[in-house]
Amino acid sequence: MVKAILFTTITVVTGLQATADGQATTIESTAVEDIPSAPAEGGVRRWQVVADEAISVRATPSHNAPTIMSLANGTIVPNLGCEKYEDRVWCSIKTIRGKKSGYVLSKLLEPAAGPDGTVPLGVNDSLRRARNSRFDVGGKILCAQERGQELSECTVGVAQAGGGDATVVVSFPNGFKRSLYFVNGYFVSANTTMSGNGSDTDWQKLGDLHIIRVDDQRYELHDDLIFNVH
Repeated sequence: MVKAILFTTITVVTGLQATADGQATTIESTAVEDIPSAPAEGGVRRWQVVADEAISVRATPSHNAPTIMSLANGTIVPNLGCEKYEDRVWCSIKTIRGKKSGYVLSKLLEPAAGPDGTVPLGVNDSLRRARNSRFDVGGKILCAQERGQELSECTVGVAQAGGGDATVVVSFPNGFKRSLYFVNGYFVSANTTMSGNGSDTDWQKLGDLHIIRVDDQRYELHDDLIFNVH
């Protein structure tokens, strides 16, 4: 449950008056619209689209800008920060698993909860903590390093960041390691290794089981490694 969402308030001066010493002073300041904070400032990590119909994502923060894609009601998108343009507040967003990005009016967005029911605030720090071996949970998963190889056990360490964000470091019996990155409960990519750059992937979800292929490797792991359940 979100206890507080940070905002920056835009104000406009509606009048000036002179003081006794001849100095101008503001006589009224009116809030126009709140600018939601970026994750780096403690803001929400992701937005959810709230609209009666599909909304347009613009190439630049303007109603006159080209539409680069449409988003349906309920779509969850990462928060890349919001600013005021043309007297409106526009938020920069991107797709979770794709590479498209653009701008949406902030009034069409609301804070998004992850699949674990929490609304994550601030930056996802799971990658940084995983690099320093600061794991929240660990265990065993099924894995295979080579194409056609039978699944066997690998050891994992997981840095969880809430809202379904996590970095899973898989260690194979021969010492080979691979990091798997999850955002909002979705597998999104893996790190670059000698076996590939981590972008040649397949992912499917069967119940709470993630079945993942990265290059020639295969992984099977459950949601309890991704979500904050400890």
